[in-house]
Amino acid sequence: MPTNQATATDAQLAIGVDGGGTKTEVWLAQLNGSAPPAILGRGLAASSNPRAVGMETALANLGAAINLAWADAKLTKCSVRVAVLAMSGAGHAAVREEIGAWARAQGIAEEIRFEHDAEPVLAEGTPAGQGIALIVGTGSAAIGADVYGKKHVVGGWGYHYGDEGSAYWIGREALVEVARSADGRSAPTMLVSLLMAKLEVDEPRSILGALEKTGNVRGAIARLAVVVEQAAREGDVAALRIVREGARELALMTATLATRLELGPKFPLALAGGVICGSDLLYNELLAALAQRDIHPEPVKRVPNPVAGCLRLAQRYL
Repeated sequence: MPTNQATATDAQLAIGVDGGGTKTEVWLAQLNGSAPPAILGRGLAASSNPRAVGMETALANLGAAINLAWADAKLTKCSVRVAVLAMSGAGHAAVREEIGAWARAQGIAEEIRFEHDAEPVLAEGTPAGQGIALIVGTGSAAIGADVYGKKHVVGGWGYHYGDEGSAYWIGREALVEVARSADGRSAPTMLVSLLMAKLEVDEPRSILGALEKTGNVRGAIARLAVVVEQAAREGDVAALRIVREGARELALMTATLATRLELGPKFPLALAGGVICGSDLLYNELLAALAQRDIHPEPVKRVPNPVAGCLRLAQRYL
């Protein structure tokens, strides 16, 4: 139970939200001028991507993560000065308006600001917020900024016809390989046995039913990416092809953005998302694919907590 009553310093309190297809991370912080934000509390909940779990569930998870952050801080919940929300699936104005209306009704903050979910990665992972931020989690997207502040986004089209190289894309490609191998249309792959074990089924045609039983098919498919990583490390040809093709798609995304912004062959590159931050194999394949395009980013920084970038942006706004 929170024991500390928020005081007159409430004007310097801020909330950062990193809402993805897998989890929602919230940090409550005290902003102190140009000094690094002082983190008071952290909250973690399930996905708040409306396209993945629906608006009702997304808002429930967002609210749960915010409440947990206040509880962790042992402060009585109040309206903070500013909240910066970087939420996948909130690219459409109507979606942002609905989430914003909910946040205002809940008294989350005096000011609500939405950012593309790659924007905090750019702020946290590149010098002066200039360069390219590449997110590779459940989905994928890249945002870049040149020295003049001009910005552009590549990718982030969603899992129906985009998100190349992401956890969902990798998992879906693995399912394609399993189906083809099980039919005899392609060579045997250990992905068949590994995916069946992961989903606790005894034959390939039961996989779809197992995915549907999870209640979140997209999330369940994304979670298969770890199996592909395992198989690729053991030398499975099909799994290696998936990882390398994913890396090439991510390199193309990055290269296209660099060309659009005229960044040249060297620029800061920030990486975020469980797939790219958790896989040295994909990370190395990405750098190799970029090198094949004569692109050599420097520095390259992994950003394990993009929510920190939300607070950095909040600091700039104030």
